[in-house]
Amino acid sequence: MGSPTAVTADDHQRYQYKPLPTATSIRVLQIKGVQEGKLCISLELIDLADDPFFYALSYTWGNPHANGVDFTEHFNTVSGEYTSESKTETVCHGKSIYIQTNLADFLQELQSSLEQQDSPFQIPGSREFRIWVDAVCINQDDLEERAFQVQMMGDVYRKAARTIIWLGRGDQYTTDAVEAISKLAACRQDVFVQSNITPFRQQEPDVYTASGVPYISWMEWCSLAAFFKRQWFSRLWIVQEVILSRELSLMCGSHQICWEVLVTAARTVEARCKVLGFSPSTLFMQAHEIAVALEHNTVQLARWRDFYYGTSAPEPQTRITFENLIYDTWIFSATDPRDKVYGMFGLMKTDLKAKMAVDYTSPVELIYALTTKHMIDHYSSLQILSCVQDASIRRIKPSPSWTPDLSLPYFNMMCSNGFFCAAGVENKTPQLLPSSSWDRLKLKGCLFDTIVETGNDRTNHVNSSVLLDPSWFELCMLLSQPYQHTGEPRTEVLWRTLCANQTSESVVPAPKDYGILFKELLSAMIMVRAEIESEAYTEDQAKQEARGDPGPPPDCCTGFMDVLGKAKEKWTFAEFDTLGREEILRHLCQRPRFLSSDRHGWLIYTLTKLQILALTEDNPNTPNWEELEQFFYNPTYVMRRKKGHDMVLVRQNDERFSASFHKRYGKRKLFLTEKGYLGLGPASAKVGDVVAILAGAEGPFILRHGHPGCDIGEENQEERKEKEGENEVMSLVGQAYVHGIMNGEAVEEEGFKLREIELA
Repeated sequence: MGSPTAVTADDHQRYQYKPLPTATSIRVLQIKGVQEGKLCISLELIDLADDPFFYALSYTWGNPHANGVDFTEHFNTVSGEYTSESKTETVCHGKSIYIQTNLADFLQELQSSLEQQDSPFQIPGSREFRIWVDAVCINQDDLEERAFQVQMMGDVYRKAARTIIWLGRGDQYTTDAVEAISKLAACRQDVFVQSNITPFRQQEPDVYTASGVPYISWMEWCSLAAFFKRQWFSRLWIVQEVILSRELSLMCGSHQICWEVLVTAARTVEARCKVLGFSPSTLFMQAHEIAVALEHNTVQLARWRDFYYGTSAPEPQTRITFENLIYDTWIFSATDPRDKVYGMFGLMKTDLKAKMAVDYTSPVELIYALTTKHMIDHYSSLQILSCVQDASIRRIKPSPSWTPDLSLPYFNMMCSNGFFCAAGVENKTPQLLPSSSWDRLKLKGCLFDTIVETGNDRTNHVNSSVLLDPSWFELCMLLSQPYQHTGEPRTEVLWRTLCANQTSESVVPAPKDYGILFKELLSAMIMVRAEIESEAYTEDQAKQEARGDPGPPPDCCTGFMDVLGKAKEKWTFAEFDTLGREEILRHLCQRPRFLSSDRHGWLIYTLTKLQILALTEDNPNTPNWEELEQFFYNPTYVMRRKKGHDMVLVRQNDERFSASFHKRYGKRKLFLTEKGYLGLGPASAKVGDVVAILAGAEGPFILRHGHPGCDIGEENQEERKEKEGENEVMSLVGQAYVHGIMNGEAVEEEGFKLREIELA
């Protein structure tokens, strides 16, 4: 078959699509053979109303291979073959159709399989093999046909005798991945769960032998990771394709895998990880990727199929709502951002489809805004507002501040499981009011507090998950001791706020022993910082010797014991050792923030802040100098480098707090309010932003005066406080966790009153 080439044929040589004759007509593809090195196909019209026999294909249009960490090099090497310009010429009824490389690979593999006598795709009787492939069977240049066929795709997959999942051509990982899947599927799940095996980790064969489980080598685990990181598993359209299909089978190169076998393997891994309390497969993810277990999407797809075809409820389809699908499929990706909504149409109920017609000519921001309003109104819930991402990472611009960017494969709800009720039980129902236009949202809520200090923003730092932020301790030092709103020690308030007082499974409150795990994580982060400063010191020193550049900054350390010694010297020099607890609280824990400038970001000053916290609390949840020195010699965390400067911290036995912290802290930072509350909010939150409590919302939101992008200077804040502001337009920055008001406590405060709030 011909190799990929740039498209050059003129329109006269191209295949011309004819209109579909009926509302239930589709085209199906047949393979006719190869002539002059080109694959020959035909397109046949069939009508779904006639219940025809055909197969359907589920695949990805672009590069299908694994990407990230150890797999990026291969992904980039073959990427040139999968560009939109690199297509393979195929002959259809004597005319040319240009198809993308991944589809060409499938058709070639399918043709080879059909030529074999024992092919699983042999059709009984005299019927010919016919398959529906969206890229070819839909006229992609006709937006009207495309929109109409999108609404029919649910019926296509329901009617197909079988759906073939094409993962792409094989690579160096495929054979070992299939072997690992086979071993996991053959193993009894209860035996694997009760074993000492840690999936996606290198362990000795003796561990497997003792557990009665077939040995899975490190290479096989890596290969399984590469298998799950193939692009098909993150493609949005597969959700309805998998849920609605009668039967499923997978192909990866020449390997064929039963869907049920893959699901069994994935569920076995997931069950073991639940016992461990963390997801070891996140080791194969880059710092910027979403920390979701690699096996998660397969298990979720299987769960949806069980819901859809299950018998545990009278109407199992009702368990798959449009609202739940929007949330549960957020991590899946789509080439056209409109498809984040339209890709769910095959699973929608008829009345819902009528309200949200497919229209590829509508602007993305309009589709997302109308979808958001519909979800608030239809489900009487503000949960969708919890998904609004930080403005710094949005792709769809401009768009209303209150509209989540569904095109991002990322959202991180702070409060979403019914454990919190910031507006109190009497205000659990949202109060949605008529708005003046599609880009305005009017609700009822209370402007409760104002941000007066914020932590640092490490959103874009490649190692943000392993670097501690010195501002954590600066803000913690500004809290009352004990915390005036709950009576807890302020270092406990710090760790509870950093994980939003939840476990990684969203159970509230987080257990008390998280404080010990938090102390260990801080100790590990400090060791990482010491190593980074040491590397910077060596680099600056080399530049000084080679080019005469300025040498290392005086506060930069050459290692942990070096910085600890310097910190002790500064402590004594500043005569802090002569101060008692009350004097430290009075002189060193007041605004303006202590040691908060850029030059105070070095580790030597962080150790000073930690010692202040240690001396002003009994049994603090932050480490003192002696505990840090003990950790230096006996660490409970191991730092691993993935690629270059990309680092990860791994605790072998208990990653519960670390998992919860990483889940909540991403794209967020700490803040302090005028009333003395500590909170965790969006990375773009700033001084002067308002903490608002909206009726019907589980947690508070951060709002900003003015339209999105409007910058209100601090000099105008007092003037704004004096205004009634009933008709003022505000923008939504994002949801927050504020320690001490998550269960309706704010409602009891004097002056709490709901008012109209209009968001732009």
